[in-house]
Amino acid sequence: MLVNHIGITVGDIDAGVEFYSELFNLRLLVAPHEASIQTAAADRRKDVFGEKWKHMRLAHLSDGSGVGIELFEFVEPAVEYRDEHFEYWKAGIHHLAFTVEDLDASIEKLIALGGRTRSQIHITASGTRVRYCEDPWGTPVELVSTSYHELVS
Repeated sequence: MLVNHIGITVGDIDAGVEFYSELFNLRLLVAPHEASIQTAAADRRKDVFGEKWKHMRLAHLSDGSGVGIELFEFVEPAVEYRDEHFEYWKAGIHHLAFTVEDLDASIEKLIALGGRTRSQIHITASGTRVRYCEDPWGTPVELVSTSYHELVS
């Protein structure tokens, strides 16, 4: 089993592509494009998102290992922002973690691209440096200085 892709809702698809591709060196596979009840695959999307779904913009990016990041900007219904983005006590995904080559430079770039930090830099027992942040739309993103295997060993 391998991770195939992760879907992330953003408030602005063009800014989302810039944020994720610039910060994590992701390659743009499919540029932002429209999808609605009038376009191909509308039946599949309506089945997934429900009757309320009418229109969105989406883009596809990929990292060097082939894991995809699918960005969504919902137009109808419009993107809504959560009051609290880091609801770690609720079931489901509560953050995404990315391994970065240079933690300090990545934090600076994240802030320059409109993101923000949530925590200080912490050093784990394995010597890994981590910092919790958010993308410009509030999605919790953890920046990690080593691989997951190194982080947990």
